[in-house]
Amino acid sequence: MSSRSNIRSLSVVFVFVLLIAVVPPRVVGQGPPVGTLWVTYVNATPTTTNTGETLEIVFRVVYFCCDPYLGTISNPAIGIETASFLLVSVLTQQSKEYADVPVFPTGNGEYRAEIQIAQDNPTGRVWVYVEGNSLHSSSCFCQPNTPVDTLGPPGNTASEQTYDVSDLSLIQIGQLGQPPSPSPFEMLLQSNVLLLLLLAAIILLLLAISLLARRRGKPSK
Repeated sequence: MSSRSNIRSLSVVFVFVLLIAVVPPRVVGQGPPVGTLWVTYVNATPTTTNTGETLEIVFRVVYFCCDPYLGTISNPAIGIETASFLLVSVLTQQSKEYADVPVFPTGNGEYRAEIQIAQDNPTGRVWVYVEGNSLHSSSCFCQPNTPVDTLGPPGNTASEQTYDVSDLSLIQIGQLGQPPSPSPFEMLLQSNVLLLLLLAAIILLLLAISLLARRRGKPSK
């Protein structure tokens, strides 16, 4: 009897271990929260520009879903229509916001936008940021036929904050070493320099003639 009882106990243990081995493990990822848009690439061209010129900004957006087997996976974000951008001076931290700029998808979660450099924009070396929580989409899916309302990025994002090392959103507004604009008087002098030289020569000639006439007019002793 005892041997049969031992065999039954060993059989139960064997079946329990076999079930544990057969059931696939569940991977739980501690990744970014679902429902958040993340900017993974920001690039601004041209890298040297000036007031009144057009700046092109290309950026890539993803969102994350939790898969029971693969863990947290990223997906290209679609359905984004507008974005806000911040241009911030490296030296003075002066900033200029370009709000609700239309963006155009180019595929695989990438978008393109254009802004015109305004008169009150900071100059010198300037970071171009995608403004935090300025992106919105209702077309992202983690489950079939179940759209996820997504918002992001969590903070202002420039190429300095992305993991992609091929992007660059640091630009130069205004020429390096550009001389200050001349004053109106300097511009007048520059434009009429020949005329002024001619007038000066005439004045010197008249003074010389006047002095010569005075000497001739003096009575001799």
